[in-house]
Amino acid sequence: MRSSNALKLIGLGTLVLMIIGFYNGYPLVYSDTGTYILSGYEKIIPNDRPITYGLFISLFDFDYSLWFVILFQNLITAFVIFEVLRTLNVNKNFAYIYLSILLFLVFFTGIGWYSNQIMPDFFAPITILSIFILLKKENLLIFTRITLSIILIYSMISHLSHLLIGSSLILLVFLFKIFAKKSLYGIQARKLIFATIIVFSSWLVLPGINAIVENKFILSKGSHVMLMAHLNQTGILKEFLDEKCDDNEYQDCILCNYKDSLPRDLASFIWSDKQILQKCGGWIGSKDEFNKIITATLTEPKYLFLNIYKSITYGFIQLTDNRIGYGLGGYNEGSAPYGLVKDKFPHELNDYLFSRENLWNGVKLKLETLNLFYLVILFISLFFVLYIFTTSLKSKLNSNTIFFLLFVILAIVINSFITAGLNSPYGRFQARIVWLLPFALAILISKNYYIIIKTILTNIASISRIKN
Repeated sequence: MRSSNALKLIGLGTLVLMIIGFYNGYPLVYSDTGTYILSGYEKIIPNDRPITYGLFISLFDFDYSLWFVILFQNLITAFVIFEVLRTLNVNKNFAYIYLSILLFLVFFTGIGWYSNQIMPDFFAPITILSIFILLKKENLLIFTRITLSIILIYSMISHLSHLLIGSSLILLVFLFKIFAKKSLYGIQARKLIFATIIVFSSWLVLPGINAIVENKFILSKGSHVMLMAHLNQTGILKEFLDEKCDDNEYQDCILCNYKDSLPRDLASFIWSDKQILQKCGGWIGSKDEFNKIITATLTEPKYLFLNIYKSITYGFIQLTDNRIGYGLGGYNEGSAPYGLVKDKFPHELNDYLFSRENLWNGVKLKLETLNLFYLVILFISLFFVLYIFTTSLKSKLNSNTIFFLLFVILAIVINSFITAGLNSPYGRFQARIVWLLPFALAILISKNYYIIIKTILTNIASISRIKN
C-alpha cells in the first residue's frame, strides 16, 4: 500500500474513532483528569501517578483545546490498529476490513470511550498491540519500528500498571519461547530480544523523566501509599495490626492508633475526611512506616499467603467487571476537571458543561444499552473461543491469527490480575482493554471466514447424522 493511501486510511480511521467524542460534545473526563492536566502544566510529579500523561496533554493540547489531545489519542489508536492488520497480512479488501472493524469496535465495544477520554487508559491496549507488532511484523520499516518503539515506551510509562502489564507480557512470551519444544508461532529470537529491550528500557525512561522534572530518579512518589491502601481494603492490614501492634517492633507505628477505625475501601483510606494518611505523615512522611508493614506482609508466610489469595480472588472478580463508562458522569462546578477546564481552556467551558457527560449531571449519557450489547458480544466471543480450541477448527485456521488471539487473551488476564492485585477490582481497568478480544476475533473471522463457515456447517451436519 502506498504511503499516501495509508495516511488517508489512518486519517479516516481516526475520524471513525472520534465519533464518541463528537457524540458526547466534548472530550470525556474522569475524576483524575484534573490532576493530569495540572501536573502537565505545572510540571509537578503527582504523588499517586506518573507525570508523563500530564506532559502528553500539555504537549498535544497546543495551549488551546483538549480536542487536540483526543485527536492524537485516536490517531495513535488508528495507526496501531492499522499496523496490527498489516502484521496479520490482511491484504484482501484491506480498507474495507479496517474501517468495518473500527466501526464495529466504536459502536459495540468500549474502544472509543477510552480513546476519547482525557485519561491514560487508552494507552493500556496500545501497549499490548505495540508489543505484538514488534514481535510479529515482517519487514518492519525503520521509521515504523522507531515510531512503534516510541509509542510503546510512552504507553508503558503513562501509568504504572502499564509498566507491569507490558513487562509481564513480554516476560511470559520470552519464557514460552525458551521452553517451547517447537517454534512458538514463528517468533524470531531477534525480534523478541528487541521488543524485550524496548519494554524494559521503559523502567529507566520513567525515572529519567522524573529526574529531569524534579531531580528525583524514582518510579513513583507514593507507591507505598497505594499498596497500603490495597492492604487495607483486603482486610490484611487490620489483621496484621491486630496481631502486631503489641509487639515492641511495631508499638511506635502510628497506624496502630487507628486500627479499629480504618476505612473500608482503598479510596477512603487515601482521601477520606478522617485523613488517617495525613496523621501517618502524608504521602512522603509515611514511607518508612508503610514500607515496613508492606515488607512484613510480603515476607511472613501467613500474610504472604493472604496476599496471594486476595490477589487471585480480586483478579477473577476483575475479569468479570467490564462496564463501559465506569466513573463517567457529571463533573461540574467544584470538581477538579471543571476547575482545570475553566482555568486552562476558558473558551471551552460552555462546551464542557453542555456535553452529554456533564449536562444535568450526565443523565443524557446513558450507557445501559451499550453495555448490554457489549455483554452479549463478550459472551459470544467467549463461546467462539471455546469452540475454536475444543474442535478441529483451530488446526485449520491461520496460525498468526491464532497466536494473536492467544496473545490478547493472555494480556487480558494479566491486566486483570495486576490491576486488581495492586489496587482493587474496578470496572474501568478491565473495560479499557477487553475490547481486544472481539477485535482479535474480528480479524480471525475476516481472514478465515470460508474455513470457519465450512467447518461449522460440517459439524452441524455430523451432529444431525448422529441424531438420525
